[in-house]
Amino acid sequence: MPALGLAVQLYTLRAQLADDLEGTLGALAGAGAREVELAGLYGRDAATMRRALDAAGLAACSAHVPLERFEREPEVVLDEAEVLGTATLVVPWVEAPAGAAEADGLVARIAAAAAVATGAGLGFAYHNHDFEFRPLDGGGDLWSRITGAGLDHEPDVGWLQVAGRDPVAVLRELEGRCPLVHAKDVRRTADGRWEDVVAGEGDCDWPAIASAAAAAGAGRMIVELDNPSADAVGDVARSLATLRAVTGGA
Repeated sequence: MPALGLAVQLYTLRAQLADDLEGTLGALAGAGAREVELAGLYGRDAATMRRALDAAGLAACSAHVPLERFEREPEVVLDEAEVLGTATLVVPWVEAPAGAAEADGLVARIAAAAAVATGAGLGFAYHNHDFEFRPLDGGGDLWSRITGAGLDHEPDVGWLQVAGRDPVAVLRELEGRCPLVHAKDVRRTADGRWEDVVAGEGDCDWPAIASAAAAAGAGRMIVELDNPSADAVGDVARSLATLRAVTGGA
């Protein structure tokens, strides 16, 4: 199996970054991270963020960019990507559509955002939650529409699990269409809810997922916890250790 690169979605550390950007980035590098996926700039401009990343020895391989920013200020989005050195831009979320017509409109908007990125020589992907798999009034679901439009995905394996989908099967279906994979582990609580946990402590089969991701052509697996513990950096370090053991990644 070819080695997969590993990165960390900075949303995991949003509280710490808001309080101490430089210190948190340094701690993240000390925990073994080498690459990150951005989720905003924490009140800095792109040049200031790039200097902070460089000082910590981190590189931004990708960035989550709201769909509305692609539509409102595409040139700013592209300028930031150039300064930050991000190779792939990802729409992280959209409002869940109520029906098929609304979903079709959303897919057209996502496709337009993809054209902005790819027209500038950047990669593009859409990051899923679970609502994309819900049946829509009028037929089908949002996931199948995005896939049918030829758009690349950043499949979040934790949300796939929550949606009742087999992450390994989905990755096989996305061969050549998923440059990045979100490595989020989840487990059911005693009262039947799902919670996200450190990779290796939940229900996800990481050896099988890593193998399927590599076979699908993914370049990186990206650690993310939506609800980390008070020791978020420690959570990331433990997740990276789990994934290194099954990917050979750095």
